[in-house]
Order: sequence, then C-alpha cells, then structure tokens
Amino acid sequence: MLIPQSIPQINSQTKRRRLQRVTLQPHQVALNIQINGAIALTSEQKHYLCNVLRLEIGAEFIVLDRQGGWWLAKFTSSLDIAEVIAKLENNSELSAQVILGVAMPKGSNIESIIRQSTELGVRQIVPLFSDRTIVKSGTEIGNQKRDRWQRIAEESAELSMRTYIPEVKTPQTLNSWLDVLTKDSSPTLKYICATHPDAPHLLTSLQKEEHIGQIIMATGCEGGWTAREEEWAIAAGFIPVSLCDRVLSAVTAPVVALSIVGAFLDTR
Repeated sequence: MLIPQSIPQINSQTKRRRLQRVTLQPHQVALNIQINGAIALTSEQKHYLCNVLRLEIGAEFIVLDRQGGWWLAKFTSSLDIAEVIAKLENNSELSAQVILGVAMPKGSNIESIIRQSTELGVRQIVPLFSDRTIVKSGTEIGNQKRDRWQRIAEESAELSMRTYIPEVKTPQTLNSWLDVLTKDSSPTLKYICATHPDAPHLLTSLQKEEHIGQIIMATGCEGGWTAREEEWAIAAGFIPVSLCDRVLSAVTAPVVALSIVGAFLDTR
C-alpha cells in the first residue's frame, strides 16, 4: 500500500496508488530528493505527462527515483517542474532479491522476457551468450539496443507498480558471469534450469531452505544448456532443477521459473 510518510493511514491510499507513474533519469536523482523540493522534468517526461496523459496544473503523479523510492509529486505553477509533496511507501517487491541469467533466445524474444520478468519481480537481468545461442559471443550488441532493453524494464516497472527498476546488464558469456558470481561471498541460492529427469523440482528445492536473501536463476535458450555448461554452473555452486515434466520454450522457462519463485516467496 502507498502511505505518506507523515500520515499512518489516509482514505485516499487506493486513489493515490492508481496515479500515473514516471521514472526519473539518473541525472535527475543525482541530488537528494526531498519533500517540497523541485524536479526539472525532461522533454520526454513532460510530453508523456502533459500531452499523452493530459495532466494540468494541480495534477498529482508518482515519480520513481530508481533506488526504490516512490514520491508523490504535483504540478504547481509550471508544467516543466514537479514539486515533491510526500514520500510514499510501496510493498510490491519480493522478500528476496532475484537475479535472472538468461541465454538470449532468437529474434527479439529477449524483450518479452525482460518485460515479463520485470512484472514478476526480478531485480537484475543478465543476457547471456551460450553454446546454443544464435547470437554468439563477440557479436556487438550496441548501446542503443541495451538502452532499449532498459527502457522496456522501466516501462514494465511503472505499469506493474514495482518499487525497483530491474537493471539489464550488458550481454556477456556464461563463463564470465559465473566467474563474477564465484567471487561474491554473499549467501545466495543458485539454480540452473535443466531438462534431465533426475533434476529435483525448483519448488521442492526452495522448500528445503529456511533463510533466503538472494536467488539466482539461469535459464537456457532454444535447445537448453549443453552438458559442459551445466558442469561449469555446478562448479560455480548452481543446483540443477526442473520446472515441470514438459519441455518449455526459451521464452516460457524464465516466466515459469520466476512465477514459482515469486509464489513461494509471497506465501511464506
């Protein structure tokens, strides 16, 4: 629920929760946001709020500060400036941070994965080159494409009322990602989604854990992971798990995996 910091309960909570939301850009949150402070809107934000949504002087909306903060803002005397009038609370996040490493599927399907993963609560998305990805390691993934992926995450976070905007990392090889993870000593549960029949179900594996702070999931592309890739992941501390008794597509698998994780965390 959204609750102004200075007021424990208000009758307009539901109304405020349904206000339009806009994500601030990094340069806008370089300075600390404060109540009664002002935020200079970008031309894109002004166009969206004023021309698309047709907000006018006196209209309220929510700004997301990219760091988990929700702020109630208002147009006062200018449509170029948003005045911050309250700090809001929003409890829409999962109780554990979830990171998704996903071998890039063919075509533009990575965009669907980013969109749906954001809705399901993921905190970070790492596109991966694997043995079976059509796009191979060494292929230049331009900043323009990566920036588009990040914008998709921002838009999905706004629509799904997320507190945090997932970070979409620059594509990297599976080996590079595993190497980074092995250097991180923080307590983390790591699972790699596999198709062999002896792998335990993801839900069964989660139910054995008492304290969960961070969960890392790895899902493959069309054809799944190769045997050597699974071996690399196991050496890096990953546990092979199954998602169901059927073979899922590269686009469906991340959604199913995150749905299982989210349902487990939300009902603990």
